[in-house]
Amino acid sequence: MRITELSKSLKSAFDLRGGSTLPVGDWQGRRANAEKMFGSVADGMKVPDTIATTNITVTGRHGQRIPARVYRKKGSLSRALVVFVHGGGMIMGSIDASNATVARYVELTGIPALSVGYRLAPEHTYPAQRDDVAEAIAWAYSHAGELNLDRNRIGILGHSSGGAIAAGVVLRLRDMGEHPVACQLLVYPMLDDRTDKAGPIAARFLTWSVADNITSWNCLLKGKAGTPDISPYAAPARAKDLKRLPPTYIEVGTLDLFREEDEQYAKALADAGVSVEFHLRRGAPHGFEASMEDLADKAFEQRGAFLLKHLGEPEASD
Repeated sequence: MRITELSKSLKSAFDLRGGSTLPVGDWQGRRANAEKMFGSVADGMKVPDTIATTNITVTGRHGQRIPARVYRKKGSLSRALVVFVHGGGMIMGSIDASNATVARYVELTGIPALSVGYRLAPEHTYPAQRDDVAEAIAWAYSHAGELNLDRNRIGILGHSSGGAIAAGVVLRLRDMGEHPVACQLLVYPMLDDRTDKAGPIAARFLTWSVADNITSWNCLLKGKAGTPDISPYAAPARAKDLKRLPPTYIEVGTLDLFREEDEQYAKALADAGVSVEFHLRRGAPHGFEASMEDLADKAFEQRGAFLLKHLGEPEASD
C-alpha cells in the first residue's frame, strides 16, 4: 500500500516551512491542531481490505484500561508481532491517526502489529506511557497461544515520541529481565529532554519546533525537562549503559530537530556492542513521509527489510 492520498492531504494540512507557531506551554492548542489535521485526512487513514483489524483492551497491573488494535494481513501465517507506538510528542496522537502507517508496515512485511493507545501527557505524566506499552507487550506474551505467536519474535516500533517510549521500554525490560524484544525500530525518535535549540539551517525547515519540544517534554516530566535527575526510561539519551540491547534501527532526517540526539544514540549503541542500522535522510524534515513520497517509499522498504530480518521465519535446521 502506498500513502499517496495521505501524503497529498497532509501537504495541505501541515506547514512544512516553520513548524508550530504556538507559544511554549500551549499543549491544548497543539493537540487541537493535531486533531483537526488528522480529522481532515481521515479518508487517507482507512485500513485497506487486505488488512484485518481487531480492537482489544489491555488491563494493566494498576487497573488502567489500555486500548489497542491488532492488525493482520489476510493470508499471512507469520508468527511474529511488532508492537507499534505512535508519535505525537507524548501529548497527542492516537491509534486511529496511525491507521495508515501501521497498515502499511503490516501489508509490506506480513508481520502482524499491535498498536497501543497509551495515555497522554499532561493528564498522565511519566511513567504512564512507558507502563502502558510495557503492559501491551506483557499481554502479547501471555496471549501468545491464542495469537499463534512466537514469543522470541516480538519487536517494537516507534515513531517520534513513540520512539522514545519504545526505547525506554526496551531499556527497562532489559533491566527487569522480563519480556525481552527481538529488535527495536526507532523512526526519528525523540530521545533527549535537553534538546532546546536547532542549527540555523535546520531551524527554517522544522516541522517539530523547539517550542513544540520544550512544551511536550515538560508536559511529560511535570515541568522538569532538562533537570539532572530524569530517568533514562523517560529520556533514553540519558542512559549510561546500553549493553545487551536488541538489534536497533534508527532513522532521522538532516532537517530534523532530533538529528544530533539520534546520531549520538546510534553511536552510543554501537560503542556498547549493539547491532545498529542507522539511516540519515538527506534534506528530510521530521515526518517527511507526508511530503516526500519517493523517500517515504524507500524508507518503508528499508524498515520492512529490518523487521523481516529480525522477526521473519527462522531458518530450518538440518
